[in-house]
Amino acid sequence: MLSIPFKGAPDRTAGTPALNVTVQGSIDNGNLGSTFLMNEKQEAREKAIQARAKIPRVDQEISSTRIKEIWNNVKGEFDLKSVGFYWPTKGEISSLPIIEELLKEGSKCFLPIVHKNPKNRRLIFKEYTENTKLEANRFDIFEPKDGLEIPANQLDLVFLPSVCVDEVGHRIGMGMGFYDTTFMGHSDQQKLITLVHDFQKISSCYPESQDIPVDAAITPSGFFPFYSKKAE
Repeated sequence: MLSIPFKGAPDRTAGTPALNVTVQGSIDNGNLGSTFLMNEKQEAREKAIQARAKIPRVDQEISSTRIKEIWNNVKGEFDLKSVGFYWPTKGEISSLPIIEELLKEGSKCFLPIVHKNPKNRRLIFKEYTENTKLEANRFDIFEPKDGLEIPANQLDLVFLPSVCVDEVGHRIGMGMGFYDTTFMGHSDQQKLITLVHDFQKISSCYPESQDIPVDAAITPSGFFPFYSKKAE
């Protein structure tokens, strides 16, 4: 397996600013320090979103191409019958080059669908093919208009976006909790991989009890498997 040490890996994402967030910590609800750490988490989120939005499109494409090359070196280790992915937005690393190849290789690929009820944070997934018609949801993110629908727990592998990821696999998302809610209690057989720019790696994502860690991250610098999906 291709693996590069998480700390000190070279940043090959051209033109991206460094994200200087190094405070370690874990949020314990009810602890006097929780509010402070939640503020730190929000600050890390905002800094990364701002930095990501400034990446030129050509550099985004270079990073996505590099990540696909790294993925090709490790994909033989994963079950790829049913694969979930995301439609990139706001500077997120694109998973589309990987998905295009997986479709050619016979994988069934699925995009998440946001429930029309804002109180329902559990995602479902609809099949995506080269002929799928897309429509924007309330967050202006594309979703399949029609297609085979499956529950998230039937996916073998899921590529998901992150705003930040830390050294043990905890992630910071956009703050809505869709992926955490959807994959709470997911099986060991189902693998979660986040795709991020190198500058999105930070020392701690200040995890809360409901935060679901990922099994691995891929950046333009390498593939980073984490010790445990429970981030122990």
